[in-house]
This record gives sequence, structure tokens and C-alpha cells, in this order.
Amino acid sequence: MNNRTTNLDTHAHPHPSSRAAAIGGHLLARWPSVLGLLALLANNTDGADPHVTAMIIIIAATCYLAAAAVGSRRSGWLMVALVSVAVVLAELTGLDPTATVLVLGAGFAIFGLLRRTGADRREVGRQALAFIGFSAIALTAMMSSPTLALYLAATASLGHTVWDVVHFIRDKVVSRSLTEACFVLDLGLGIALLLTAWSTHPL
Repeated sequence: MNNRTTNLDTHAHPHPSSRAAAIGGHLLARWPSVLGLLALLANNTDGADPHVTAMIIIIAATCYLAAAAVGSRRSGWLMVALVSVAVVLAELTGLDPTATVLVLGAGFAIFGLLRRTGADRREVGRQALAFIGFSAIALTAMMSSPTLALYLAATASLGHTVWDVVHFIRDKVVSRSLTEACFVLDLGLGIALLLTAWSTHPL
């Protein structure tokens, strides 16, 4: 009887270490979401910034385009690292980081469209159009008044959130882990900007 009660108590009240292990395992399985959340927190330490968000969206669109141009889904994360390094080097050398990323995006588009093998030109074309569209909205946000910048950057961010979902479902161009991380980051940035806009500059 005592053994039975002990067993029932064990099932009813899992050991704290078992619970912690289960939570750790779940977080490990969802590491892209955790990474996206950490990136979101890092970029919102001083509040939602439309300029920072606009830059992130340009970088994201560039990475999708670059992966399509290279023709490897696995290269997506490598492109994130590559473009991030390019931004840091541009800042250290006095170059315009935004212009640097735009030039990189244009270069990858040309590279992908001119390749005879190794890349799907239609896919590169789709990503190039998306790159142009997202970059246009983001650049407009950077040059707009504070209120308009919040809404434009939020539009670009939420729009790229949809783009992340589309590519997660398609399972093409970049890995699902990257689309998942980008989804969390983009959605969080968009919502943060809208909340800021509604609280400080109501329509």
C-alpha cells in the first residue's frame, strides 16, 4: 500500500529535476525561437527603434536572397553571419552600413541570376523582388518622420513575418530553423513598434 501511494505521489508530483529536464529539452528543441527571442530582447533594450528594425529587415531580405543565389538552404545561417560581419566592418571603417548591405544584396542578385547552374533563377528573381520591396519600405522608414517611421518599419517587419511563414511552409531557400528564428524576431519587432506608435503617436 505504501509503495503504491509513493508511486502515485511520484506521478502526481514530478521531481523538480525531471521538470527542469523536460523544460530544458523543450527549449533545446525550439532553439531557433529562443535565439529569435534573445535577438528581439537585444534589439529592444532601449525601446522599439524603427531605424534598427528597418536595418534588420534589409539584412533579413539580403540573407534570403543570398541563400537563393548560392543555391543552398544550409547557407542561410552562414549568410546571416556574413552580412552581420559586413555591417560591423562598415561601421568600423566609416562606411554606411545600410548602403553596404544593399550593395551586397544587389551583388548576390546579379550573381544568382547570371549563374548557369547551382541556383534556381526563378527563385532568385522572387527573392530579388522581395529584397527590393522590403528594402524600399525600410529605407522610406529611415527617412520619414518619427510617427510615419514607426508604422513603415512595423509594416516591413510584419510583412517579412509573413515571408518567414511562407518559407517555413515551403521549406525552400533557407532552413526552417532560420525562418523560425526570423519569425519570432520579425513579429516581436513589428508588435513592439506598433505598441510604441499607439502609445506615443496615436492615430
